[in-house]
Amino acid sequence: MKSYLLIVAMLYAGAVSAEVPTGDDYLVPRFRAGQTFSNVFSILRSMKADGYDEHVSRNGGSADDTVLSIRPSAWRFSSTWRYDGQAGGHDEEELRDGGRTYCSVNVGAQDKCSPYLEASGLTYNPTLWGVPPKQVIQGMKWNVDLKQAWELGGKNGTQMVTVIRVDPLTDTVTLMREGTSEGGFSESDANTIQLSHADQTEKFDIVPGASHWKGYTTFVKGIVFSDELLVTRSDVLHAKNGKTVNAIERRIMLLNSSPFPTL
Repeated sequence: MKSYLLIVAMLYAGAVSAEVPTGDDYLVPRFRAGQTFSNVFSILRSMKADGYDEHVSRNGGSADDTVLSIRPSAWRFSSTWRYDGQAGGHDEEELRDGGRTYCSVNVGAQDKCSPYLEASGLTYNPTLWGVPPKQVIQGMKWNVDLKQAWELGGKNGTQMVTVIRVDPLTDTVTLMREGTSEGGFSESDANTIQLSHADQTEKFDIVPGASHWKGYTTFVKGIVFSDELLVTRSDVLHAKNGKTVNAIERRIMLLNSSPFPTL
């Protein structure tokens, strides 16, 4: 009788264990052709220097994606997007290498590919987040080296990822990323800025310094459901007359899943 109960207990434990989601269940997309996704996004940028009016700008928009095909090495989408106040666009694109590489697909011509270094997007990106661990448990942490500059971080960056909460019933996980880096970002990082003071405008060259970022991201089966990131960076501003001003640059990035379509 005891042996029978032991066997039953072991089988039950094995069944429960088999149902525990893996890191891939939480963080690797399982696309199907015909699926549709949309998101809305914005990035705010501010520059604050002593003695000058704060400079603030913002851009944002939305994007719609339809899954066209899936291969082990690539996910292909039809993508339409718009940045408000600017011309929109439409193309076919692929995410390759598990989301690490972005390719603009040119039918009849060579595809244009580059490392995918956007701060956020449709899927979990191992370049920015690290390879998904085998198991994802609340409270666990892992480190990521970010050697090259990305959209909201400079080169030689280090980042810690912390699992904030998990929902094994829906394969949902919320992660917190926090990191530091040095120097300029990989895109949308102007070299100059004009600041106002007492109704006068001065132009400065920007020398980017150390940056710090921190934010929460929620993934559902490897798809970004919500993402927010606050980045601050210490800059030094140089005027043509030799004046030097210390400044703090701040960026707030938001991206959220949205009902399809947005455009």
